[in-house]
Parts: sequence; structure tokens; C-alpha cells
Amino acid sequence: MAEPIAARDWHTRARVRITAEVMSRSVEPYTVHTFHPGDELEMFQWGRAGRSVDRSAWWTSYDIDGAHIIKAENVEVLEVLDETSPYQESEA
Repeated sequence: MAEPIAARDWHTRARVRITAEVMSRSVEPYTVHTFHPGDELEMFQWGRAGRSVDRSAWWTSYDIDGAHIIKAENVEVLEVLDETSPYQESEA
């Protein structure tokens, strides 16, 4: 089944816990970081109106080049800090 299409720009900012050891690389500046189970940090998901709503990964930053990206299966959401739904209110 295809992912739903966002009706508007959206984002989720959350406090999360890493559930598995994960190594991630950023592009600019190039850095390698290993996240460990139990690490807690603030992470983000976001997307644009008219594109598929993809919640398969969490990002350490909105900076596409500087962010470290972790698959959602390795992240436990502890608290949603801020969120704008990708759907119109009547669709939610």
C-alpha cells in the first residue's frame, strides 16, 4: 500500500530514546557517530505538502547535510514536543 500524501507541510519534534546500536554519517560536515541503546535526544521528522508521508526515519536536525539519520525501528518516542499534522484537520 502506498504511503499517504501530505495535504500540507508537516513536522514532528520529539524526545526519543535509541533502542539499538546505530552508526550514522552526516554529509557536511562529514562526521560519524555511534548511537547507543538508552541514548536520549531530540529528533525530527518532516515532509512537504504533496509528497508521501514518510515516517521511516528520525533526523537529529532539520539541516539535511548535517543531520544524522536513524531508522524509526531503532527509536522509541518518549514525548512529542511539537507537531503539525500532514493532514487537514478533517482528515486526522
